[in-house]
Amino acid sequence: MASTDRPTTVVVERPTTSDIPELVSIWWDAFGAEAMQRIFPQTPDGRRFIERSFEKFLGPAPGPGELKTECLIVRSPDTGVPVSMAIYHVVPAGCSEAKRSWRARWPAFDDLSDLNDTVLNDFFSPMEKAHNHVVGDRGHVFLETLATKKDFQKRGYGAALVRWGNDLADQLGVECYLDASAIGKPLYEANGYVEQNVSAIVEKQVSASMLRPKKHQG
Repeated sequence: MASTDRPTTVVVERPTTSDIPELVSIWWDAFGAEAMQRIFPQTPDGRRFIERSFEKFLGPAPGPGELKTECLIVRSPDTGVPVSMAIYHVVPAGCSEAKRSWRARWPAFDDLSDLNDTVLNDFFSPMEKAHNHVVGDRGHVFLETLATKKDFQKRGYGAALVRWGNDLADQLGVECYLDASAIGKPLYEANGYVEQNVSAIVEKQVSASMLRPKKHQG
């Protein structure tokens, strides 16, 4: 007999600012390991930084030639609160390195003493170098973050969010790029992503640089 406690179709939607507390909860649930807490501390300052990040991601559309951020969620079928999320950036062709850099994508944190510029730069810079090496200034869709609360994993929520990005890229006729953890890599491979060799650019790589080729029309 089929189970009735899960939806047959996973609904992907955009959150509102009222969902930010739950988005922070997803972030901390997914990235709560000790190593990640050095980068994104689970403190009042750390929480404010993540809140600011989602406020920025959900902000107004950018001007011409700038990347556009799409924040997506899947809600719990029981409570209606977000339990899975993705952060995509749609990068137009010719977008400068400065406009697509991590410092441009994420909010300022000069007033948050728990956030360390060196630590954040050491985290983001190797991925940024690999990203620029693989994609250059070509237009593409960049999946920066995919996370699902532990109690809601293995339900297809993450896969639905990945497919959303693939569909968008296919509509735009562009590639998709992401940095994959060892745990997430099989999901991305199943959705058409292929690991790229960036050893000439990044000596100590902690994530896999993965590219999904653009879909050829016709």
